[in-house]
Amino acid sequence: MTEESLVATTQRLQPQLLHHFMTLITENRLAHAYLFNGADGTGRQQLAQVIAMRLFCQNVTADGLPCGQCSECQRIMAGDHPDVVTVIPDGQRIKVDQVRYLKSEFTKSAVEGNQKIFIVDQVERMTTGAANSLLKFIEEPVGNTVALLLTANKNLILPTILSRTQIVDFLRVAPSALADALAAAGIAPSQRHLLATLTESVQAAKALTAEDWLKNAQTNVGQWFAAACAGDERAFVRVQTELLPLGTNRDLQGTVLDMVVQVWHDVLRQQNATVPTDQLAFPQVAKTSGEMAQRLSIEQLVAIMTLTLETRSQLAGNMNFQGILEALTLQILTQISR
Repeated sequence: MTEESLVATTQRLQPQLLHHFMTLITENRLAHAYLFNGADGTGRQQLAQVIAMRLFCQNVTADGLPCGQCSECQRIMAGDHPDVVTVIPDGQRIKVDQVRYLKSEFTKSAVEGNQKIFIVDQVERMTTGAANSLLKFIEEPVGNTVALLLTANKNLILPTILSRTQIVDFLRVAPSALADALAAAGIAPSQRHLLATLTESVQAAKALTAEDWLKNAQTNVGQWFAAACAGDERAFVRVQTELLPLGTNRDLQGTVLDMVVQVWHDVLRQQNATVPTDQLAFPQVAKTSGEMAQRLSIEQLVAIMTLTLETRSQLAGNMNFQGILEALTLQILTQISR
C-alpha cells in the first residue's frame, strides 16, 4: 500500500476521526495515550500510521495531512523509523520478549527529535503481566510520547488500562461500501455476502480466499449443514472429515465457527421474508435453508442460533475445536428431531 492510498483509505473509512486527529496534532492537543477500538477493516491500523506520519512529516499538506513523500513518511511506512515503535502479536500472544522490548523503549528518549510514538496492535492479546507493564508507562509517560493501543474488542482490555486511556470507537464500514470494495477486489459474487459477515477488511477477505480456502470452507460447511438438516448422523462424521481440516490454526477455527453461525442465520432471515439467493451467506444451500425456515419453529431456531453463538466463547475458553463442533452437531440433531 502506498502512502497516498493509505491516507485515502483512512479518509474513506474514518473521515471524521482523521480530521479530528489531524486537528489535535496541528493544535498541539494530542493526549499521551489512546485506545482505538474497532473491528478489523475499520481503519484503526491505518489511522495510527497516518498519525505517526503526521507527527514527523517534513512537508505537511495544505489540508493538514502528511505528504507521504518525504523521507520521514517513507521511513515510517517502511517500518524503519527509530522513534515509531510498533508491536503486533507474535502468533497468538504478545510475547514476553516483545514486552521486554517495549519496556526498554519506554525508558528511552526519542532518537532523532523530541517525539516518540508507540503503536501496539491487538493489545487484547497481551498477558496480564504485560498489560500491567504497559499500564505503568501510561501512568508515568517518559518525555514527549504518545501510545496508540489498538484492539478489536475493548471488553477484553483490563479496566485499569481503559480508565487511563482515551477510548476512540471506530465506526463500522457500511455494508454497501464493503460490498463495492470486495467486488473491486475481484471477489466472486457467491462469496461476497459471506465475507462481509466475517470481516470488514478487504485485505483479510482476500487472505481468506487465497488457495480456495473460503471456497472449500463454504462448500464443506454447507454440506455439513445439509446433512444436519436432514437429521443425518453423518453430519457428525463430516465434522472430522471436512470441518476439522479447515481449522489449521486458532484464527481459522474461529472463522469456521463464524461460518456455522452464518449458515443458520440464513435460515433465520428467511423465516419471515424472501431473501434473494445472492444475499445469502451460503447460496449453494439456499433451497435447504429456505425449507428449514418453514419447517422449524421460532423456538427451535432460536435454540440452534444460541448454540452456534456460544461456540466462539467456548473456543476463547480453550475448549477443543473438534469437541465444540461435535457437541454442537449432536445438539442440533436433537433440536431438529423434536
